Amino acid sequence: MGPTIACVAASRARARTLAREIAERMPNECVEAFSLESYLASDDAPQRIVLCAAAGSVDADRRFLRRASERLLWPAPPLRLREAIGGLRNEEETPRDRARTRASSSVETAALLLEGMVGRDRARAALRAGGPRAWIVETPGCVRLERSELARLARAGVRWSALRPSGLEAVYASPAIARSAGSWRGLVPKRTPVWIRRSGSARHPRRRRS
Repeated sequence: MGPTIACVAASRARARTLAREIAERMPNECVEAFSLESYLASDDAPQRIVLCAAAGSVDADRRFLRRASERLLWPAPPLRLREAIGGLRNEEETPRDRARTRASSSVETAALLLEGMVGRDRARAALRAGGPRAWIVETPGCVRLERSELARLARAGVRWSALRPSGLEAVYASPAIARSAGSWRGLVPKRTPVWIRRSGSARHPRRRRS
């Protein structure tokens, strides 16, 4: 059985430890450990993810969640654009895809579809060409850009969405970062479950809603 859940943490070493705990909480799933960077670089990582903010100080965990939100939790395109792209590509949406698309608050009516990998040269060429600043890619991992380049594009007005957005199952949080949820809950979709890590046992999690 291939992996069905990605445990994504600030480092791969930490993710390996936390993945074992996530696997206890999700006994019917196969969990694989990733850092944020290795997840984005993988060609076949599970679409469903658990973000692990249980590795260090509150400030460090909050920075990780902010980085993951900026780089990984991209929305689906608006329904009209998604339907148009699906028609061109002769694709059918799954119920999960339709739910994510309808949950998007975007009202874009025109966008640039970038199929395949997007590196620096391609992104800069697209920017020079003008046109819509709403850019659609297959997945967030298809964008292979440094953080500084992404910031440059953001200043130019580029807004990203993904045809196959990552599915956030939960945030796995230390008690300290869970108590400060007000400072980061806007970084993840509403009603995302928060699983509070406890030392010694991970079999019966308490859950909060962010």
